[in-house]
Amino acid sequence: MTMVAAMIAASSFAQDAKVSKATVKEIEKAENYAAAKALYDAKQGDLTAEDKGKACDAMFKKIRKEIDPFLTLVVQKKNEGVDYNAVMTAVNAATESQKMGTKNAKTNMNDVLPFRGALLDAALNTEDTNTRLAYSVCYLNSAEANDANLCLASWAAASSYYNTKDYSNAIKYAKQALSDDRIKEYAEPILVASLEQGCKTREDSLNAVQQFKELNISKYLYNICVILQNLNEEAEMYKLIDEALAADPNNKIAYFTRGVFALDKKEFDKATADFKKAAEIDPAFVQAWFNLGVTTMQKGFALNEKDPKKAEEAKAILKEGITYYEKVKELDPDYKIITNWPMQLRMLYNAVGETEKANEISKMLGDM
Repeated sequence: MTMVAAMIAASSFAQDAKVSKATVKEIEKAENYAAAKALYDAKQGDLTAEDKGKACDAMFKKIRKEIDPFLTLVVQKKNEGVDYNAVMTAVNAATESQKMGTKNAKTNMNDVLPFRGALLDAALNTEDTNTRLAYSVCYLNSAEANDANLCLASWAAASSYYNTKDYSNAIKYAKQALSDDRIKEYAEPILVASLEQGCKTREDSLNAVQQFKELNISKYLYNICVILQNLNEEAEMYKLIDEALAADPNNKIAYFTRGVFALDKKEFDKATADFKKAAEIDPAFVQAWFNLGVTTMQKGFALNEKDPKKAEEAKAILKEGITYYEKVKELDPDYKIITNWPMQLRMLYNAVGETEKANEISKMLGDM
């Protein structure tokens, strides 16, 4: 019985091998890459490991032939007329054959090398997020560790993942891009925003705190403290602020951060002192001047509401607030850094009876 079973097994193997080879032949005879890929997807279960490699090489030959007419255009850096989706398919096919270790893997990759740079250029020059993502990831998947454009492609992928709200991958690729000083200034804001947006769970938030610390604890102290406050970890938050000031008494971010949390608690005098110190350390610190304006505005309105008899005192506080907003206006005349300072300054002008100045703001905003 054992011999019979062995004979049946051998016969079955021979039949499977025959089917596998026939499938490869069918793929090799397919009219184009799309037809070959459809056959491969439908029948890859029939293929032996060796024949899967042969099928991949056969498919690559077809897509390589299809992109050959674009080679001259790519070499001449003429984007018009190049089918970049076909180029991406070819690069992906070469990458797949390399992963499988096929017989022609190295040749396949060398064949698409002239196209890879063009694919990255296409990724950087498209406004479509999904296209940029597909092209940049294709480039990254086919790159070697010493690729000179690795960080640039990583930045393109990070920005695309961020736009699709895939913050985990955005963080991954933004961190890769940081190692190139030419790209760092563009990659770091994506990393920061992705860390903040990715705080969906306590674990996410604690991970973001750690990554901000590793990135630059002094620079991102405010971001860290906001996350800690949301986690109800105020003791740790104030500890970090105190440590930052002990290490550097001129840490403007530490004063600014402490001021923000004092303002949240309506501790106006404490907030004012901290924002003033931050502005004193860095007179061009627009956010500190703006928060000084916010603090005094809230203090003045709160006093007037609490005790109408102190209207003149409240008005004097509001006038002080105007001086801070006017400093913001001086530093940020086009309101690109603080977009809403004109509306708040106009509100204060009206509150103290300076209607002409309020109207000037309205004209500036195009409201009159």
